[in-house]
Amino acid sequence: MGNSTIHTDQFFRNQAFIDQVNMAGPGLTVVINGKDTSILFANSLFEEYTGYPQSALEGMSFTSMIEPNYHSRVYAHLAEVRGQSPLHTGFVIYHLRNGQGQFRPFYAYASALVSGKNENVFRLFLLPDSSKWGMPFTSFETRELFLELFEAENFGTFEWMIGSEKVFWSDGVYRIYEIEQDGTDLTRSYVSRFIHPLDEKNVREGNAKALVDYSDVRLEYRIITGRKNIKTIQSLARVIRDSNGDAVKFVGSIRDVTAQRNIENNLKNKVEELHRSNRELEEFAYAASHDMLEPLRKITTFSDRLSEKYKFELVGDGAMYLSRVVASAENMRQLINGLLEFSKISQTSGTFEDVDLNSVILEVMNNWELKIEETGTAIRCIGLPVIEAVPSQMKQLFMNLIGNAIKFHKPGIPPIIKIDVTDIQEDELLQHQLQPVKKYYKIQVSDNGIGFEDQYAGRIFQVFQRLHGKSEYPGSGIGLAICKKILEYHNGVIYAENAEGSGARFVFIIPAKQ
Repeated sequence: MGNSTIHTDQFFRNQAFIDQVNMAGPGLTVVINGKDTSILFANSLFEEYTGYPQSALEGMSFTSMIEPNYHSRVYAHLAEVRGQSPLHTGFVIYHLRNGQGQFRPFYAYASALVSGKNENVFRLFLLPDSSKWGMPFTSFETRELFLELFEAENFGTFEWMIGSEKVFWSDGVYRIYEIEQDGTDLTRSYVSRFIHPLDEKNVREGNAKALVDYSDVRLEYRIITGRKNIKTIQSLARVIRDSNGDAVKFVGSIRDVTAQRNIENNLKNKVEELHRSNRELEEFAYAASHDMLEPLRKITTFSDRLSEKYKFELVGDGAMYLSRVVASAENMRQLINGLLEFSKISQTSGTFEDVDLNSVILEVMNNWELKIEETGTAIRCIGLPVIEAVPSQMKQLFMNLIGNAIKFHKPGIPPIIKIDVTDIQEDELLQHQLQPVKKYYKIQVSDNGIGFEDQYAGRIFQVFQRLHGKSEYPGSGIGLAICKKILEYHNGVIYAENAEGSGARFVFIIPAKQ
């Protein structure tokens, strides 16, 4: 045992064995002078990859084997690890040229072997990068940021060395900024020139905030590219700090969102144009309807005078024609009033305030008192909430819904109207494109009337849509359209459900607060 131990110890002290370890893999190993990156030693795998023997490699510059825009990155890399423990070194990704002039990405770990005033010797250990992402990264931090947050085209990664003010870009950033990779060293001041003047302050303040409170920098700003194109980019950056907590560098990722923002802006402009057009149409409808009331009053006035003055002379067809004129004038009056009410909803300047819907129901029942008594209607209301709304519009909403339930009752069967509040699930809010963070109430108005066919559930909220004849069920055909507009004004929704054989149910969802 003793002899074996001595023999093993001697074996590890054998210079040939040490040389063999130094020359072996698994990665490429090279020792360089930190002053000019001249190669002092290279292992067998480095010789094999580059195609140069040890004798030819000695004295050759390591930076001559990588792309020109990464030359300054090598010196910054060495400066980072100078005086640091080899166990705490990070890596940088370089493109290393082989003997055939082809470039391949490698992870390069660096550690200082000899570090002093007059001598700087560093060991680089390189492993091939075989990931599917190619080479959009300069270091581990930028790769992690990308994998965490970005998996899209038109992106790039960057590093900003805070002490030296040097900046390093991946190929993607050069493409976005439309700049050629000509070997020019990038600095913070040079890169800042591309930021749109109107966005400079926002970017500057965002970076300063991150240095103070350790937060990530999430910005969207415009740049003016090397070809004078204006682009919108999203940027995410993170501050990397050393063991003392001092900021060493920013690492980040950017994404070109110009096309996406252009589409959104075009859509926004079209929506605004649609709203403007709708407002103009509503204003026209209001003005036209208002102007039509005056000639209609004259028709009604002269019809009444004819009926009163010549009631004994007008018999037979004459009396029938006059009665039809009076009935048509009344129908026209209802239509015009309906249009006026419909167009006023979006033009109203009514103030939102706390409205007790129970009080609103009592007021509506009082207005429908004669109809309720005449038809024997029963209204059952279960504890309605207090919401922030326009009081007059809430009254109009329930006037229309309760009026409809009374009108469309089954012959010989007294109407029964139930008004209650039910629970609402988050998925239902999302289905109607409402914000789950808000509090909503779901209120149902159900009746035992004639109902409607399911295919008409959406159509009945359109203006002038009628499912029954005027002679059987008189009205303007605007009441439910007004209800829909009121709910839209209150940032809610309304829809109808047919309970076959049991009547209709109108459901509306409305925010507790606006």
